Amino acid sequence: MKKIILLFALLFSFVSFAQIEGTWNGNIELPTGKLPFVLHITKENGQYKATSDSPDQGVYGIELQEIRFENNKLFLKDARMFMSYEGELANANTINGNFKQGGQSFKLNFTKGTFTRNRPQEPQPPFSYKIQDVTFENKEAGIKLAGTLTMPNGKGPFPAVVLVSGSGAQDRNEELLGHKPFLLIADRLTKNGFAVLRYDDRGVAQSEGNFETATTFDFAKDTKSALEYLKTIKEIDRKNTGILGHSEGGMIAQIVAAENKDVSFIISLAGPGIAIDELMLTQKYEIEKAYGLSNEDLEASKNLYKKIYEIIKNNPSNEKAKQAIKSFLKTDPDYKELSEKQINDLAAATDSNWFTTFIRYNPEKNLAKIKAKALILNGEKDVQVTAKENLEGWRKGLAHNKNVTIKSYPNLNHLFQLAKTGMPDEYGTIETTMEPAVLEDITQWLNENVK
Repeated sequence: MKKIILLFALLFSFVSFAQIEGTWNGNIELPTGKLPFVLHITKENGQYKATSDSPDQGVYGIELQEIRFENNKLFLKDARMFMSYEGELANANTINGNFKQGGQSFKLNFTKGTFTRNRPQEPQPPFSYKIQDVTFENKEAGIKLAGTLTMPNGKGPFPAVVLVSGSGAQDRNEELLGHKPFLLIADRLTKNGFAVLRYDDRGVAQSEGNFETATTFDFAKDTKSALEYLKTIKEIDRKNTGILGHSEGGMIAQIVAAENKDVSFIISLAGPGIAIDELMLTQKYEIEKAYGLSNEDLEASKNLYKKIYEIIKNNPSNEKAKQAIKSFLKTDPDYKELSEKQINDLAAATDSNWFTTFIRYNPEKNLAKIKAKALILNGEKDVQVTAKENLEGWRKGLAHNKNVTIKSYPNLNHLFQLAKTGMPDEYGTIETTMEPAVLEDITQWLNENVK
């Protein structure tokens, strides 16, 4: 009987040992750090299939061209990505192997199970304040926007903050690479006596509308509707209502505050303070420099895009701008050797109404109109909205306003995380969502200037 039990145990062990289907996750061990890599393996009609995710790069569900599992060894290959992988199933939950790409080999060991991120700052229930799912209408656009209103317990009235997200389709938490900065900010401010409204961008999650066709000025109208909605709530202090915007949200805050005297304060987190074409050229330069481009290539890239942005700014019609860019590229001695595809790709910048409107924007006139109290913050390692140039723009633009606080933080990136490089591919690798010192500064400034 003992032998039978032992045989059964061995058979069971072998079956478990050979099980390769399921989700596996590990880290590609690069010289610069660890890059999470997730593998999903299924078996259909006797054939294995594999898809991969690279969560820190925001890439999901890439079907790999080749997968084999033979004698407990796993082989993966995809010529499009110049990658291959060879690993050995060490036990039911572990595959040890190496990931190869572009002629280089990196250790990649997988553990069976769902990929999870460690986000220690993410607020967890139970919460000590009121939480309500709400909808409000942008009547001009004919759409309803969905969001979450958090309010302290009690009758109020409470000063209120509308949170406005940065560029790209964002939900009410501004979720990015597992970080939920707006959930964190809302939690912090509500615990300190402020009502906070955060909402899904139009066309995102539960909000109506079309995100793809909207411009920054359309998003600004959504923010105005959020402010109007707050006025209908009896617990809200109408005289102390303002906007906190991150990145493009900081641009929206300045647009709305310039037109609306009811906005009593704005908080800009890495918001633009200079003309957007200048901002984009600086952003491009800093990122390409970090990737190791030569000075000659950096200068060439800057000159090319400077000309493209000039054409967009000088042509209110996107179609005319597209034709002008093509004409320039085909006749300029430096670019006339470009292929038709390369020319079309560069001219395609004009296909996005959001992008051309964005490039044509200069905050100078709106900043000059703002009388609301303002807190302007930037990380000094921010390569997307650089601190030096943009804070100087805010400083000059708000020179008429005596209620302005401007501060930069050494070693913080665009998300206000403590960073080594400041590059976007680092955001997901950092566990902290936002440095506590920044949250403390925002709270203290609001307590001293708004309550």
